[in-house]
Amino acid sequence: MNKGTLTKRVREMGAAGGGMRRAVFYLRVSTPSQVNTDYNPEGISIPAQREACERKAAELGVEVVDTYVEPGRSATSIEKRPVFQEMIARIKAQGDVDYIIVYHFSRIFRNTIDSVLTRRDLRKLGVRIVSTIMDLGDTRESNMIETIMSAIDEYRMESDGADIQYKMGQKAKNGGTIATAPLGYLNERIEIDGRKVAIATLDPERAPLLRQGFELYSTGQYTAQAVLDQLNAAGLRTRGNRRTPPKPLSLPRFYSILADRYYMGVIEYDGEEYKGWHDPLVTPDLFDRVQRVLALHGGGGTRERVHTIS
Repeated sequence: MNKGTLTKRVREMGAAGGGMRRAVFYLRVSTPSQVNTDYNPEGISIPAQREACERKAAELGVEVVDTYVEPGRSATSIEKRPVFQEMIARIKAQGDVDYIIVYHFSRIFRNTIDSVLTRRDLRKLGVRIVSTIMDLGDTRESNMIETIMSAIDEYRMESDGADIQYKMGQKAKNGGTIATAPLGYLNERIEIDGRKVAIATLDPERAPLLRQGFELYSTGQYTAQAVLDQLNAAGLRTRGNRRTPPKPLSLPRFYSILADRYYMGVIEYDGEEYKGWHDPLVTPDLFDRVQRVLALHGGGGTRERVHTIS
């Protein structure tokens, strides 16, 4: 009798004798921004997942012995999730778990192969994965349905990813700003023909300071640090967010800004460049002069791109 079979037999005997079955929670979100926010069903927050798992544990009448949290890690394979691997290692070593409770199967598996192989290995140990959304029991039919659901989740993830990539590419080709506008610009929404359109506009507070930074550095008479010190002294600050207040600009970020072609009206995407709809902060001539100074000072320089600007 192997160790897994023995562990399963011992646990079954304990349950038959009145011992309470035991469970662990596995909570996971894909990105850091989803950790504490409930803005969509896929990104339901860790606290919300925990609450749903607690209700399921009470329904099953099991004792929760541990909780494993994998926040803000987007990975299509369980091999790339260290907390998941830690949980599986503990289950195999201690043999004291009957259930892994998850909010939804998509939180634990993102491809069919991982689902089938992991369920098979856990089944040998007498461990069942239970979803708070759909629990069909432990039968051959339910196992088949759960496998089909994993295949559907995998297809949906790949389809959604391809759709997002296509839409981002189309937005770039049309000159749109992808994601958050860089420092010196603001993300705004305007109404065009009755619909809201996202655009990037010059930040009246930060854009003039950054333009001054480009101009000063282009003379070659100042180091990047000297220019940055003047800008920060004049009040230049990052935008900040809910967790991080605005702060003086760092030197590495300033170098990045000086070499970013977005500031002369260019959208870069997938190795190509397109004319952006946003207003340039600097002229191409000023930008090129800055690149020459960067190259001389060893701080950057113009990067090669496939030019498709029209």
